Amino acid sequence: MTEDEIADATVAVITTCFNQADIVGDTIQSVLDQKTPARVHHVICDDGSTDDSLNILREHEARLPKLRVLSVTNRGMAAAFNACMMALPPKADYIVLIGGDDWLSDNFVHECLKALTPDTDMVVPAMRRVHYPGHQEFAREMPPGRNPTFQQVWEWKTTWAWGVSMYRRSVVVEAGGWHPLVGGDCDWDMWIDLVRRGHKFAYAPKACFFYRYVASSMNRSKTKKDWDDARAEMRRHFRQSTMPGPEFS
Repeated sequence: MTEDEIADATVAVITTCFNQADIVGDTIQSVLDQKTPARVHHVICDDGSTDDSLNILREHEARLPKLRVLSVTNRGMAAAFNACMMALPPKADYIVLIGGDDWLSDNFVHECLKALTPDTDMVVPAMRRVHYPGHQEFAREMPPGRNPTFQQVWEWKTTWAWGVSMYRRSVVVEAGGWHPLVGGDCDWDMWIDLVRRGHKFAYAPKACFFYRYVASSMNRSKTKKDWDDARAEMRRHFRQSTMPGPEFS
């Protein structure tokens, strides 16, 4: 996109929060700190937190005109993201997805918009994995990935920023939002769907998001059975016999 097009763009960052009272403020601040002429809004859905997350989010909402906070009973990540989709500003044509435990570099939105071309629909940023607490301790930058094949995405054989990416709003609507039955793998499921539909990716190496990596991190604790169960649900969901794995009965 050109600088004039960026200045005319509206971006909505959507975030899920579940029991992240101590850290979700970092996410909110990183959205506030975006250095871009584009209009940036933030929609956060509290997914039935049992700590003080919702009260903290409401305090931020009261002082920030471009932040909207939603609250639902605990439904899981996909349902929370889908709730955010229904609360987007009407003019927001671009969406950034991020969890309440991660945060964005201050150039994230601008660099992602710059990377978009007429024939691309999603933008992949760089990713820096950090130990938490002590954000920069054991910092590790993940290698970039570009236009993965369906097989690479399906087998998770490419390092890819599944969740924290920029999407055109239209492709998320086309996909019907995030699939609730694959749990925390809803972002992976979305990417599989978008690759299957033939959508193209841009890469923004100067944009970056920071991923907190601890012993309890979802992907760190998964077993092979967890991955296989997720793929089995995706096969059922997509109903594609061409997808790797057993045929449908």
